[in-house]
Amino acid sequence: QSPGSIEAYTQQQAAILASASRLLKKGGRLVYATCSILPEENQLIVQAFLAAHPDFVLRPSGEILRQQKIALETGDYLELRPHLHGTDGFFAAVLERV
Repeated sequence: QSPGSIEAYTQQQAAILASASRLLKKGGRLVYATCSILPEENQLIVQAFLAAHPDFVLRPSGEILRQQKIALETGDYLELRPHLHGTDGFFAAVLERV
């Protein structure tokens, strides 16, 4: 990837997220997920989306995983890293329309 391709990806990702969000009713959840560990493609996209869409909130992934009895320590986002989890890089955020 080059800096130019990352910028193109982030624009496309933001557009897809905004488009998909219009399909949700109040209480509906949307999972934004990438196979990237770059903040530009992950946290920054989610933060910009939330700033532009006050009718959405971030649901902490750790809370959701605990409810499903999945023992994986995470914070607001699910972040899997090759050197920590023995997996490919992965990111997910759960967004809920309120």
